Amino acid sequence: MEGIDEERVNLNLNEIWKACRKIQDAIFRYGFDICAEFCPHDPKGKGLISESLFSAILGKYKRIIGLSDFELREVTDYFRLRDGRVVYKQFCKVVCSENHDKLQKKDLATGLEWNDPMHVNVIPRPEDRRQICLILIKIALVSHLPLKPYFQDYELISNNVGTVTVSHFSRVLHFLKIPISDNDFLLLLKRYLKDSYMVNYVAFITHIESIIEYLKQRNLTDNAQQIVKDFPGCIIDLELPELPPVEGTNMAQRIFKDYCDHPKENRTDCDVVVCIQHQVYKNRVRIREFLEGFDLLHTGTVTINQFERALHNMGVGKYITQRDFQLLCYRYRDPIDTNRIMWRIFEDEVDRVFTIKRLEKTPLKQVESPPKNIKEMPRRGSLDWQEVSEKTRDLCEEAIRKIQIRIRNRRLHLHPFFKNYDKINSGHIHCRQANQIFTTNGILLSNDELNALIDRYGNELGFNYTRFLEDADPAEYAIPKLMPPASLQAACLSFKNNAADTENEEHVIQLLTKAKRQATVKSIPVIDFLQDFDRHREGEILEVDFRRGIDNANIKMTPKEMDTICKIFRSPKRACCVLYRDFCKALDEIFVQIETVTGDNEIIAVPLVHLANLDCVECFMNFEERTICSQALMKLARKPDEISNLSSVFKDFDRENCGTIRKNQLIRGLTVRDMHYMISSREFEAVFKCFGVQRGLDLEFNYREFLNILSIIYRNGQTKRNY
Repeated sequence: MEGIDEERVNLNLNEIWKACRKIQDAIFRYGFDICAEFCPHDPKGKGLISESLFSAILGKYKRIIGLSDFELREVTDYFRLRDGRVVYKQFCKVVCSENHDKLQKKDLATGLEWNDPMHVNVIPRPEDRRQICLILIKIALVSHLPLKPYFQDYELISNNVGTVTVSHFSRVLHFLKIPISDNDFLLLLKRYLKDSYMVNYVAFITHIESIIEYLKQRNLTDNAQQIVKDFPGCIIDLELPELPPVEGTNMAQRIFKDYCDHPKENRTDCDVVVCIQHQVYKNRVRIREFLEGFDLLHTGTVTINQFERALHNMGVGKYITQRDFQLLCYRYRDPIDTNRIMWRIFEDEVDRVFTIKRLEKTPLKQVESPPKNIKEMPRRGSLDWQEVSEKTRDLCEEAIRKIQIRIRNRRLHLHPFFKNYDKINSGHIHCRQANQIFTTNGILLSNDELNALIDRYGNELGFNYTRFLEDADPAEYAIPKLMPPASLQAACLSFKNNAADTENEEHVIQLLTKAKRQATVKSIPVIDFLQDFDRHREGEILEVDFRRGIDNANIKMTPKEMDTICKIFRSPKRACCVLYRDFCKALDEIFVQIETVTGDNEIIAVPLVHLANLDCVECFMNFEERTICSQALMKLARKPDEISNLSSVFKDFDRENCGTIRKNQLIRGLTVRDMHYMISSREFEAVFKCFGVQRGLDLEFNYREFLNILSIIYRNGQTKRNY
C-alpha cells in the first residue's frame, strides 16, 4: 500500500508540474501578468485568497493556456491550506519568477543554440546515397547562379533560421530551371528534411558549393559531365541498372515497353491530307462551316493564321505537327498572294472522303465512302503489318496459337481482365498491364514473341486488346456480333411459320419458375412496371412495351425466352399485344393460391410461403474456399451471439429489417465487438462469399444465418482455439 501511495503522489506532482509549465509558457508567450490580478483581492498583503477567486482568475486564461479542468483542480488543491484558502504568493513565485527573469534578459537564450545548422538525415541504403551524390553533381553543373539569395529572401519574411518550406524549396528549383523528377525530389527531402516539414537549405547549399569548389580545384568539370552523361538516366529520371537474373529460376519474362516506339517516317503532304480525311470522316465534320466565316468577301482564300485556327476549331490541329502544317500551307498556298491559303480547294479534296463533287454529271459512277485506304488506315504508332519481316510474322502467329490453345484448354475468360484496366473504355491498355494479364493466366511467351505481339497490336494508345481478342479469343462474350439483316429476316419468317406449334409444357413451367424466382428474391412488383403502359386499363399492352417493362423490372430473360412468353400470353383480339395481367397473376401464384369452394361458389385466396433459392453464381465456392470458411467459422464461434451480442450491432445497420447488411457494415460490426483480428482478410472474404445473398445489383451478407451457424458450432463444442 505504501508503494501505491508513493506512486500516486509522484503522478500528481507530475501533473501539477506540467500544468505550471503550461502557465509559464503562456505568460512568456503572450506577456500577460496573471500575478497582478491576485493583489487587489488581498488588501492586507497576507498572500492568501479564497479558493473560488483563485479558480475564477485562472479560469479566465484557461483557453489561452490550454489548461483542462482536471489540471486546474490539481493546481488549486496543491496550493490550498486546510482552512480552504489558497497561497497565491507561493503560486506566483513558482510561475512568474522564472518568466520575469526571461523578460529582463531577452538575449539570454533563443532556443536555437542547440540546433545544428548542418543537420541532415541518414540514408541507410548505399544505392540511395550514390544516387543523391549524382543528383547533387548534376545540380552543381546545371546551376549557374548563386542559390543562397533565393532562400534568404524567404527567410527575411518568415523569420526562419536556415530552413524553408518544402513548397518554396520546390519553387526555387523550378525557377532556376533545375528539373528534378518526383522520385529524386523525394530523395532530396529524405536527406535534408528537418522537423518533418522544413528543408535545411543551409546544408543543401553548402554541399552544392563544396562540390563546385572541389571540381574547380581538381579541374574535374569535364570528367564530372562525362560521368553524369554515362550514368543510365538523366536529370529527369535517374534509374539504377537492372539486377542480373537469379540462376535457377524460370521466370525470364521481360515486361513490355511503356510505349510503342515504332519508327515514324516523315510524312508527306499527301499523308497529312489522308490523316485529316480520316479524322473528318470519323467525327463527321463539315469543313465549310469552320472556314467560310473567315472569307467575308468570298474570295476562296484565308490567311495562314485563320487557316490554323480553323484546323484547331474542327479538332484536327492536335493530330498534325508544325511541320505537317507547313506542308499543308505549301500545298494550298495562293500563287498570287503567298500569305493566303486556298481553302475551297482544301475543302474539295478533304470532302472526297464522303462523296465526289459534280457527281450529277456521271450518275453511273460508283462511289466508295469512305475509300479503302481511309477505312483500313492504321492508327498512328503502329507498324504496317504488310511490310514486317517474315520472322516477326511467324513469331506473332506462334504466340497467338499458344494463347488460343491455352484459352481452349483452360477455358480462360480474358475479356474481364482487360476491362478492369480499361477505365475509359478506349479498347487499349498499358503494355505492361497486358504482360501482367498474360502472366496471371499462365500464358508464358518468349521475349521475341512478346515483341512480335506488341508490334502487331501496339500503337500510340497502348495495347489494342479489342483487336487482339478478335484474333486470339473469338468468343461471343468478347466481341458481341449482331445478326445480319438477311439472317434476321429468315429467323422472323421461320418463327411466324412455327407460331402455331404448341410449346413444350415443361419448358413453359421452367420459364415461369425462372421469372417467379427473380421476382421473389428481388421483391419486385412486376405489375407496377407494366400497368403504366395500359392507359385505358384493358389488361393488354404492346409487345414492345411488355419487353421494355420486364427489362425495367430487372427480370433477366433471354430474347428467345421472351419470345416464348409473349407467344403464351398473346392477346386473342390483337396480335401485337400481350395480356400482361394474366402474366402477373401467374407470378402472383407464388404468394397467393386461388381456391373455389364447390358448395358456395366462393373464391378464397390462400396465402403461400414461397421459399426461393437464394443461391447465385457469385456465391459458388470450391473445396479450398469451403475449407477456409469452415476454419474461420470455428474461430469466430468462440464469441457467438450469446457472448458478443453481434445481433444488436447488425440490426442497427439493417434498418429495413431484411436480414442482410453490406460488406463494410460487416467489417464495422466485427470491429465493434473486437472480433476482426480473429480471422485474416482471406478468411473474411470466404465467410462473406459463403453467406452472400444477391440483393439488387449488389451482393449482401445474410447475418441471421451467420449468427445461427455460430451458435450451433458453439453449442457443439467445435470451436477452434488456436488462431
